Amino acid sequence: MASEIKQVIINVSAKDFIVKCGGDFANYLETDIDLLSGGSKKIELKHFVDAFVKKSYENYILQKEIKKLVKTINEELPKVNT
Repeated sequence: MASEIKQVIINVSAKDFIVKCGGDFANYLETDIDLLSGGSKKIELKHFVDAFVKKSYENYILQKEIKKLVKTINEELPKVNT
């Protein structure tokens, strides 16, 4: 069953941006926005950019870890199958 599409409004420097996304991710995004904005749902541009850079860095680290894990699995898998 497909997730329902929700609209999440992000207010950055007094301008509303509407993001349409699946229900589960919408809930996650709204929680993230609440944490970043202190519950006001309004974010200054500098804080928004800082948050974007932080999330990008976290994603970068996760991607490195995933690649490392996949490499380890690929190296170990032939040993298990022999």
